[in-house]
Amino acid sequence: MGGTMHVRCVVVAAGIAGLALTAAPAVGAQPAPDDDIRDYPIAQGRYSTPHDFYFVYFKTPDGRSCGIGPNGGPVGCDAVPADAPPGTDQTIVNSWAPAEYRDSDTATFTRDVDVLPVGYRLENWGATCAVEDEGLVRCETYNQHGFLLTAGYGELW
Repeated sequence: MGGTMHVRCVVVAAGIAGLALTAAPAVGAQPAPDDDIRDYPIAQGRYSTPHDFYFVYFKTPDGRSCGIGPNGGPVGCDAVPADAPPGTDQTIVNSWAPAEYRDSDTATFTRDVDVLPVGYRLENWGATCAVEDEGLVRCETYNQHGFLLTAGYGELW
């Protein structure tokens, strides 16, 4: 019985070690949040302009301007959080790469459109943005890339 007990202890210890290794966080970009923003209802309003073919734009309740391009992007906002690198003024993601902050000479996502209310989303051919709280917008596109943007901090994946 002593040998059987020793084997069981080794198997349990190996299982616990394997669990600890699989639960370790990955280095690099953060994973996408667990909850699905596609659960929010789609907003109704004026979110397009006659000059921007197949793009959808919106303003957030706290005044940021954002947009969603067709076929997964570009998706972004003419805004960055306080913790973004100096010199950047846009948060942007495309389907082929993780989100990033960048510097742009033009306001890519600013249009005269409606505010996207808290608890609603917009979609455009594979990309989705939702205002989850008064100061929080989250956008996602293909291949599990996206961003979460608030005035104070951002998350990129």
